Amino acid sequence: MTDAHMADAASTLRDAPTLWVVSPMLHDTKSLIRLRTETATACAGAGIMWPIRHLVVDDSAGTDHDIVCLAPLDNVEILTPPFNLGHQRAIVFGLRHLAARLGPDDIVVTMDSDGEDQPDDVPRLVAALEAEQVPLALALRTKRSEPFRFRMMYLAFRLLFRVMTGTTVKSGNFAAQRAPSLQATIDHPSFDLCYSSTLLALRRPTASVPCARGHRFAGVSRMNSYALVAHGMRMLLPFSERIAVRMMVVAAAMFTTMSTYLVLLGLGVFGERPGATAITPLVAIVAVFLASFMGFVVLFSSFAQSSAIAMKGIGVPAPTGQGS
Repeated sequence: MTDAHMADAASTLRDAPTLWVVSPMLHDTKSLIRLRTETATACAGAGIMWPIRHLVVDDSAGTDHDIVCLAPLDNVEILTPPFNLGHQRAIVFGLRHLAARLGPDDIVVTMDSDGEDQPDDVPRLVAALEAEQVPLALALRTKRSEPFRFRMMYLAFRLLFRVMTGTTVKSGNFAAQRAPSLQATIDHPSFDLCYSSTLLALRRPTASVPCARGHRFAGVSRMNSYALVAHGMRMLLPFSERIAVRMMVVAAAMFTTMSTYLVLLGLGVFGERPGATAITPLVAIVAVFLASFMGFVVLFSSFAQSSAIAMKGIGVPAPTGQGS
């Protein structure tokens, strides 16, 4: 091969797009190793021959001793935050670290490290970006493998989410994004609150890919009822302004209706004027609702402020592993 051909080949290799897989991990090293292998197999089977690199955010803050098993893997980098961030913010931490390194044609997939986001669906998300020419592809959950109680709680949350935000949530953090879109949006402050729902709140052109949720490769899920409720609250945070406006409209409508009703009662429009025992419950209902509304707004403001402050100024250490 001539020097010119070698230079062309090297240039082509440098310019080739990279498929990045960003995964938060909390004591799931065994699952991550299997995820890496099956993702490569699935992409090769779909004809995606790009280099695949994994950025693993070690959310154990360095306490996972098994993570040394990832060091020999040449396409895996490990990023360790200084403290536990939680699932959603760990993803954002990793993406913000990665953003400056992305090439213009790179694609970034965010997925869980435990296998519940199935590797076979990765090439389907990537293909959707190209087929629909959009910057973002989201996995829509068509089937869940969690226990019955968990599924019922999730259905109740989806209904509440729809009522409070006007948005139907069927997706999570399993998504594929084009590098330029990710770079343009990842510093949005809503990502400090919740990654998955901010993907919905930003309203970018999006492809939806039906994906069944799989089973864990190893270990047991750490998601319990408390964690589910906490996650649901965080998912509402990026929509706090929309929720506040909706609640204000409802509160105003309720206050106007109740006030009109009380005035008409006082004027005897509905017959004999009622006594205090008839009016007091109505006044109490209005007072309780308005108090709940104000408390809700204060709660959301506090959560939003504290979460944003918590993400500010977190140092980004150099990743370990051989993929740097």
